[in-house]
Amino acid sequence: MSKTIKYFLTVIFFFVFFPFLVNVKAADFQTSYRVVYELKEEGNNINSRANFLISITNSRSDVYVNKFAISFPKSFTISNLKVTDDHGEVKPTIEVDDTYNKIGMEFNNPNIGRGSVNNFRLSFDQANLFKVNGNVWEVILPVIENRGDSSYDVTVLLPETSTRKISIAKPRPSEINGREIKWSNPTTRTIYAVFGESQLYNVNLAYHLKNNNLTSANAEVAFPPDTLYQKIILESISQQPIKTYQDEDGNFMAIFNLKPKETKTINADFLIEVFTTPREAAIPQIRSAFNHQKTYLLDSQKYWEIKSLDKIAPLKTVEDIYYHVAKTLNYSYERVNADSVRLGAEKILQTPNIAVCMEFTDLFVGIAREKGIYAREIEGYGSSSDPQLRPLSLSSDVLHAWPEFYDETAGIWRPVDPTWENTSGIDYFSSFDLNHIVFAIHGKSSEYPLPAGMYKVENSKDIEVTAVTSRPQEQEEIGVADITIATRITGNKSHKGEFYIKNSGNIYTRNIPVEIVAEGLSVSNSKTNIVSLAPGEKKKISFDYQVLEDDKSIDRSLRVMIRDHELFNRKITISTINTNLLIIVASGLTALIALIIVIRRFR
Repeated sequence: MSKTIKYFLTVIFFFVFFPFLVNVKAADFQTSYRVVYELKEEGNNINSRANFLISITNSRSDVYVNKFAISFPKSFTISNLKVTDDHGEVKPTIEVDDTYNKIGMEFNNPNIGRGSVNNFRLSFDQANLFKVNGNVWEVILPVIENRGDSSYDVTVLLPETSTRKISIAKPRPSEINGREIKWSNPTTRTIYAVFGESQLYNVNLAYHLKNNNLTSANAEVAFPPDTLYQKIILESISQQPIKTYQDEDGNFMAIFNLKPKETKTINADFLIEVFTTPREAAIPQIRSAFNHQKTYLLDSQKYWEIKSLDKIAPLKTVEDIYYHVAKTLNYSYERVNADSVRLGAEKILQTPNIAVCMEFTDLFVGIAREKGIYAREIEGYGSSSDPQLRPLSLSSDVLHAWPEFYDETAGIWRPVDPTWENTSGIDYFSSFDLNHIVFAIHGKSSEYPLPAGMYKVENSKDIEVTAVTSRPQEQEEIGVADITIATRITGNKSHKGEFYIKNSGNIYTRNIPVEIVAEGLSVSNSKTNIVSLAPGEKKKISFDYQVLEDDKSIDRSLRVMIRDHELFNRKITISTINTNLLIIVASGLTALIALIIVIRRFR
């Protein structure tokens, strides 16, 4: 009878940075994993009961597994651990070091022989796996990597009373059946899921401004803009700007006046809602703006220039570019807290092992533009609970950068994040998440405008972001300002008029139909559609008007309407006497009176 060999099998539960270790030959065994997470909602927390079924099938008659170990990242909070095998309870050993919590198990009476199966069943409570993050639930589930021919199934059971639905899943679940969500043999390094359609953030920003001149000067800052995936509500500003406007890229710009040598801090508070899908209301503006933006979105800008064209020659599609950047560059955690100099696309091609998020973004944009794909850079905030998985690295205010490309077929911008794909193993190409907040859009320039967090004094903390569940009231308020319309006109002359439509509300207003309705007057440019107005922004409406020849009435009215709502009504009085004649007569009378005065004085 041949000698039976005992083996000790060690598996590290892979969570991005943790390697897979095995002390036996894969051909000697077949291992299957069935993992079920049962969720329970308790107050503001989501607790989960993890249940593992690990089945080991012997492929040889002279070899079997006697012991088995599975290791979890130390960040996993595990309690109430229970282990059994096919013959009863197993008393596990637990080893803790700086990196892992290692659970060791030994079979009571393992089955021996080719084709025989031995099973371990583990169950434990884990309090910090599913995170309640403001308006959503979020989870990153670890996956065992390099499984060979082993099968691996993960199932999430939502609480019976929950009405939440999964909105983001990377990879896509194999099946969803009521509250049961299942992934069969996922090929990714992690499973990422979000439950909830949108996320709400309170965002408090500080902008430190200084005028070094001996005369007054204006300073311009970028507020978080309204975008295809992001809606803003402006809650407060410590000082009202002298002007707000939207630039060519769609940035929300504000101008403040500073006295000579003046230093001031502008504090602005926003409620920002981030969505999983494009906002239908924003699409017309996106497409309208792109018709102009495409005239410069292929330009070679500083940091986006690429000279080593041979290194990118095989890349054809935007997907090719994305995965080339995600897999070619290596994230440098050493540069995160250092005063790093931005390297740009060409230099990072030569030194791919020292990249941070800015270099991932610059390289993507540079290659895309070189290949004729419209692309731009986004600078903003990444909401990350684990900086190892999803690092932040633009400044001490945990800023983040990622690219967007324009999908001409769909007519929308699509954000991607090759940095977080590289560091987390989560798919950031086919779908995005609710953790990216836009502060500034760089399409025309690779450097301007500066995002919030870059208007600093020394090491000031200028950004506070908190996920919340409630929202302030939206105020949509459109009015008129600076009206210039003559109220008395002559009947034989064309007159010019103008006024401004102003957004005095706290949200962006889109698709504003402005109509000038005049009785007895002929008006040019009587209908205008304003694509969008940011809070505080105003747009000038200019027009010409004159009396209709066949209208003999003395008084007319001129009204400005928006969506059947009258903004103002101006009475226009028509003078029947020729104005030029009146001027001549008035001049003559003035001269005659002056002559009489002179004669009297002479006498």
